[in-house]
Amino acid sequence: MPLDPTTVQITLDAPNGNFPYLLSSDNYNLIILPKTYTGNFQSSFPGTGPWKLTNYDPAAGMSATRNPSYWDKANTPPLDSVTWKFFPDEQARVLALQGNTAQLVSSFTVSGGQALLTDPNVAVLAIKSSAHRQVHMRTDMEPFTDKSVRQAVALSLNRPDVVQGLLNGKAQIADDSPFFKIFPSTDSSVPQRVEDLNKAKQLLSQAGKSAGFTFTLATWNGGEIPALAQLVQSSAKKLGITINLNVTDSDTYYGTFEFGSSPWLDSTMGITDYGHRGVPNVFLTATLTSSGPWNAAHFKNPQYDQLVRQYVAAIDPASQRRAAGQIERLLLDETPMIIAYNFDWLAATRPNLLNVQVTGTGQVDLRKAGLKA
Repeated sequence: MPLDPTTVQITLDAPNGNFPYLLSSDNYNLIILPKTYTGNFQSSFPGTGPWKLTNYDPAAGMSATRNPSYWDKANTPPLDSVTWKFFPDEQARVLALQGNTAQLVSSFTVSGGQALLTDPNVAVLAIKSSAHRQVHMRTDMEPFTDKSVRQAVALSLNRPDVVQGLLNGKAQIADDSPFFKIFPSTDSSVPQRVEDLNKAKQLLSQAGKSAGFTFTLATWNGGEIPALAQLVQSSAKKLGITINLNVTDSDTYYGTFEFGSSPWLDSTMGITDYGHRGVPNVFLTATLTSSGPWNAAHFKNPQYDQLVRQYVAAIDPASQRRAAGQIERLLLDETPMIIAYNFDWLAATRPNLLNVQVTGTGQVDLRKAGLKA
């Protein structure tokens, strides 16, 4: 509720130590509109930012001019206008930048933009992010009802090789939980899982599956995901496990986004992409709590649910770190999913475009940007 013209009081249903993030400029879910606004936001984009929309075509692009009424006078953009072009695929964006018909590519992947990483006429911006791929294993379905089997598959991966081979080192090794090194609340004392084929074979033997087994991994053909699926497949083969791959387009993989009609949520194993968030709350709750709407592993663990509640409610870094450490260790033991890395957000500019800032969510700040003569 508003207390005065410049102060708003927000009452939460429960404590949330990371609540300030939800109000930050990094969170694309927060949009402030006039109370009387009744139009179509996606056609006019009303707001209080440094730019005013002049044209928008969802199939082609948009343009904007500098907002003369922008409230932050110290950061009024030096550029008079900006034109954004929408390209049908990544390759077209890369060629536009290299051909100097564009000054900025706001995002590209290592697999699709390899040429930009070695182009001397391009400046690459690599932003540390929490974006990652989750390899879920159905904890309620054979062969993954036994956590020893899940642990064994996780132990078959050589994570440094994955990071270097798939992502040219533009990523950080992860530890099968959403607590990445970039988060201040991550407990860095938790041991890093490493490749251990001997231990993996022992675990399979304990689970009565030393003779191996076969199942299907479902995913979609975005970025390096198909290559990651092949690496998971080849790594598991060292343990006598046969993985058949079912790689489709994204619409087929995600289906209706609901249990019972989505290969993402229904598959025995799948690989799903997750974009950057500045705090791990969504990764912890939506993908792993017992009632999580994105819980593709069908993981149900009351102890985990309670620890997540403790983490969310913690309001200081030390308390968050204590809860995080317990969560990290529980997930290493249970292993409902493999998270081998979190990758950098990559953008690129021509050398004549200066002072561009990019965030891990893909936001591009051009308030101080200018063109060098």
